[in-house]
Amino acid sequence: MKLRSPFGWLALAALSASPLCGQENMLPVSRTAGVLTADLPAGKSTLVGMPFASIVASGTVGSVNAGQLTLVSSPAVLPSLTAAPHAIKITSRVDQRGTGTNAPAGSSTNAYGYAAKITAQADQAVTAALSVVPNVGDEFVIYKLATLSSLFGATNSANLKEGETSATADIVYLASAGELVGYFYHSTADVWRATATPTTGDAGTTEIAPGAAILVARKADGAANIELTVTGDTLPGRQVSDVNSGFQVINNPYSVSTTLAASGLQSAITGGTGAASADVIYLEQDGVLSGYYYKTGGVGGIGWRALSNNVADAGATLVSPGKAILFKEQAGTVKFVLQEPFAE
Repeated sequence: MKLRSPFGWLALAALSASPLCGQENMLPVSRTAGVLTADLPAGKSTLVGMPFASIVASGTVGSVNAGQLTLVSSPAVLPSLTAAPHAIKITSRVDQRGTGTNAPAGSSTNAYGYAAKITAQADQAVTAALSVVPNVGDEFVIYKLATLSSLFGATNSANLKEGETSATADIVYLASAGELVGYFYHSTADVWRATATPTTGDAGTTEIAPGAAILVARKADGAANIELTVTGDTLPGRQVSDVNSGFQVINNPYSVSTTLAASGLQSAITGGTGAASADVIYLEQDGVLSGYYYKTGGVGGIGWRALSNNVADAGATLVSPGKAILFKEQAGTVKFVLQEPFAE
């Protein structure tokens, strides 16, 4: 896993020397552009995050009418956003009423970090099913959504192992309603297909949903090592993902590392006195998936624990850039929040 950022390394060096402090109503000083090269070794399963995306517009929300947002944007005229799939992400919260002891009285919505696919566009007005309606004045970015074809090539230029069934081919897993749905490249039809319908269809336009990522399961007899390249800009602000009971592959959109203890994830998931009563986070390293949960009490104390050890503190476990997170919701979490890995 290699992250290269021709425009961002100086900014990252500055962060390490003197951490920047951000607020929910402020964007980072500048965007970071970069390249991710993810290794996909044969015979292993790899969680691939996508810390870079192609941002096509940014600006502020001018007016709100339910799911329709009229945008004040840069560029001043939005490009076409429905011919190819795009998403909008809310990257700030301009109205801080009711959010702290020093906040003005009253209340306002907090869509900061939420993203959704744009389903309709009329000039500067876009429709997107955001789980929380933003405030007028909230900032946003609009970016292209990846598809199986754009990531791996419409004709499998990534060189994943092909096959007539998923039993002989490499499989790309995406999450859907709490289940992992597999896709593979059909060797004779020359199209992407779902493992559930191996003889019909073309799944190349299947989208990686906002806030989601991929799990690639390679067969042992495929090419020894494959590299997947993702380019673009970092998506600013925190990330909030709605979750369903079951498994989700959640994107880690950040190009710097953090730890379980520093991530703040314990406040966004449901902990428990044991793994059976808690949500579980799976992290992958060198093809090995390891599960962790937040222990809230009982024998072994409180804090992050590995599934294999309910006593040893696992808070220092690294959440690596370029690696997605496999999340099992089994204890009632409503949303999964990833904070930017620097002090706010």
